[in-house]
Amino acid sequence: MKIKPVIGIIPTLHFTSEEENNPYENQARFIRMYAEKIKKSGGIPIGILDENIDYTSICDGYLWPGGQKMLKEYAYLLEDALKNNKPVLGICLGAQTIATFLNILEDKEQDPSKSYEEIYEQNKEEKPYLKKLEENSGHRNYVTSDKESIDAARHKIHIEKDSLLYQIYKTEELNVVSLHSFAINRVPACLNVLATSEDGVIEAIAYNNPNTFILGVQFHPEIEEESTLFDAFIRHAKKPYQLLVNKTHKLEEENKEIVNYTSEYDTSNPNMDYEAYLAWEEFKSYARKNGYYIDIESAYRSVAAQQKEWDSCVENHGLEHTKRFVAVPGYSEHHTGLALDICMKKDGVWINEFHPDLEDCYAFLKENCAKFGFILRYPEGKEEITGYGFEPWHFRYVGNVTLARYIMENSLTLEEYLEGK
Repeated sequence: MKIKPVIGIIPTLHFTSEEENNPYENQARFIRMYAEKIKKSGGIPIGILDENIDYTSICDGYLWPGGQKMLKEYAYLLEDALKNNKPVLGICLGAQTIATFLNILEDKEQDPSKSYEEIYEQNKEEKPYLKKLEENSGHRNYVTSDKESIDAARHKIHIEKDSLLYQIYKTEELNVVSLHSFAINRVPACLNVLATSEDGVIEAIAYNNPNTFILGVQFHPEIEEESTLFDAFIRHAKKPYQLLVNKTHKLEEENKEIVNYTSEYDTSNPNMDYEAYLAWEEFKSYARKNGYYIDIESAYRSVAAQQKEWDSCVENHGLEHTKRFVAVPGYSEHHTGLALDICMKKDGVWINEFHPDLEDCYAFLKENCAKFGFILRYPEGKEEITGYGFEPWHFRYVGNVTLARYIMENSLTLEEYLEGK
């Protein structure tokens, strides 16, 4: 199942003045460059026009563009992104808006007596979160449609090593297009500064949870020829860790982020997705500290390896047993690199599957897996939904601790969460 993510673009607004008195000047505007970048990177752009429409059920991510006016009516979209782990990309005023809204939430926590609206209106008057730049600051530039003046609007920024922005661009320095009159003045505790200009202006911020893609940049990537930042944004919106692969959903696109892993258990296919590998190392370490010496029996499998698994199981256990516990090649979660079959070493011997000495271990893994972004993929009593028998050893990485906890605490399968079954 391959679905393009839907990205909601917040508009820039132009309101009719009393002097104009022209209803046709009351406009919501969308810059074509943003939509073109989203499409080029594999997303579907839609314009968000009315805060009373439930765009949260439609959108997989949000783009907050530059403009002249900060729109508090759309703050609920940022709340949706935080709650449901949707990516947000803020550009220019969009970055300032992210910082402002999160500053307001921080101030409201410190003074619950004030409403969100009161703090917002106070900020409009006092502007503690933002600062206006001088005319000759080197940031307040202009670019023509033919882009002939684009190089004159550039300046260098320094990117923090190992930050989200560094992971995207793979460099500590960028020469960016700068077109802004204001800059972020106060950074809330939930944000990290990722980049600054040579004169100290904050050029990029991001939410400090590594599982969350909420990124704001002061510069303008939409005017560049390359699409590096938009590619990363859309990649996160695709929700690769929530991909559903089962008996009716075939894997259509191979995972390109498979890395080598050395398991102490004797297996030839322990490799897995890179992010799943990082989470697995923490999960494994936590289990071992609690007395369960676990490792991986099987993780990523190619279609050819799955065919061997299928043929072997049919030969040794028959077709009906195989259908209950082994996926048809092309329809296996193991193709994603996100599924792990876990075994345990006890008294110097590796044991797996339904061995009676594993009951305590499996109970421990089920109770603690969500802390690391994993779920029990084929729980007992859900065979009709998953299509497979109970497998207490089979865990699936879903990429987000909050989501994993929600699924496990509500005794859901991935099918029930993604398809409402």
